Amino acid sequence: MDPNAAKQFRDQLREAREYTLKDAEAFDGIIHVIERLGSFLLGRVESLFLYHDPLKVLADRSALSAQIPNSQRNFHTPFTPLYKMVSRARNDAMHMGASARHLTTHAIELALILEDALNMNQEIPNINANESLMCISDFMVREVMVAHLWEPVSFIRQKMLTNSFSFLPFQNNEGSWFIISDFEIAQFLQGHSQGERKRRLAKTLADVKVENSFEAAGWAVGNESIESILEKFNGKPVLVFADESKSQLIGILTAFDLL
Repeated sequence: MDPNAAKQFRDQLREAREYTLKDAEAFDGIIHVIERLGSFLLGRVESLFLYHDPLKVLADRSALSAQIPNSQRNFHTPFTPLYKMVSRARNDAMHMGASARHLTTHAIELALILEDALNMNQEIPNINANESLMCISDFMVREVMVAHLWEPVSFIRQKMLTNSFSFLPFQNNEGSWFIISDFEIAQFLQGHSQGERKRRLAKTLADVKVENSFEAAGWAVGNESIESILEKFNGKPVLVFADESKSQLIGILTAFDLL
């Protein structure tokens, strides 16, 4: 499979899965990506059932397809029965409440298998080493949401809670990048009277910066290898730049993205 196509489908699956986690009944997003991937592999448009065989060939590149489920069946469902459950459930007329959540869980599990298989694409014969999927830019999250010094703490807190973020990067007036965590926001807000908490919510990040010292953000260049970043990864998000000048922020990499 062409490595660029593999990247595109993997990113589409990841995006659909993340959206589904926010809406338990938004499973169709994952299924639509699986259908597009199946059509791409089969070379024509067919039903979801008929995409199973080419998708199974792809899925088997991942140990999550059969090898691990067969030895750890209490924890994992093999690709084929999982695919059949999703296909049959998708064809049911109604998906509401518990039924939708059950289908969503299976769709997410299916997406995780295919994502892992697409990440294994560098092992496919005839793919050059420089086309490997193991660069930082292939795993990072693009379109980074950042905090700004002029934003009130209330809005930064809202950004974190709305998007389930534990960290937000921000840039100081000198152009250096830092990371603020949900823990630091919690520390800033909690343990005070109601009136003081209201005042603190209204303060800007610049005000918080004066009262606290934040950790400088780790950084990397997008074309670095995953192996290189793992050697210096400390669990905190790493900001990814186009080059060593750090003038163009192109993404952010967390441990979650590498799982």
